[in-house]
Amino acid sequence: MAKKISILLSSKSIQNAISEVRKYQMELIEKNEVFVRRLTELGIPVIDQNIAAAQGDSDKNHNTYIKINSFGSYSEAKLVVEGKSILFIEFGAGIRYNGSAGTSQHPKGGEFGYTIGSYGKGQGKNDFWFYYADTGEAVMSHGTEATMPVYRASQEIIRNIRRIAKEVFGS
Repeated sequence: MAKKISILLSSKSIQNAISEVRKYQMELIEKNEVFVRRLTELGIPVIDQNIAAAQGDSDKNHNTYIKINSFGSYSEAKLVVEGKSILFIEFGAGIRYNGSAGTSQHPKGGEFGYTIGSYGKGQGKNDFWFYYADTGEAVMSHGTEATMPVYRASQEIIRNIRRIAKEVFGS
């Protein structure tokens, strides 16, 4: 978004130019907040769809929201996902849906230490296992498919940065 400001060599013209620059500065600050918000908004449906699509027995209840911090000319947006089983859905649990133990379908799984069968007592190395629910009831689990909702949301945001920038700031 280029802006042309004309200046004549007069005090009134210089004051007008200063005023236009300050107005343009404020517009950029506002557009920056819109830009980061629009980018994070792209991730919400991707997260919701991938959590819903996950096979397995993990709790799919979740809350996804955007947290925006703006101060001065700086804007930051965070896409937050909260839920009891988000890490299982993101990185997978168990070999039934995710391949062999010690591997990860998730591009960041190995880097972050989330490989299949590495959590807890390593029960995910088996086709099924039992755990105790919060109620004290024994529950049989076959694990959960890694549908990578947060990773896929980040990829969607990355793919659309230029498009959103052009829409918000102009070409």
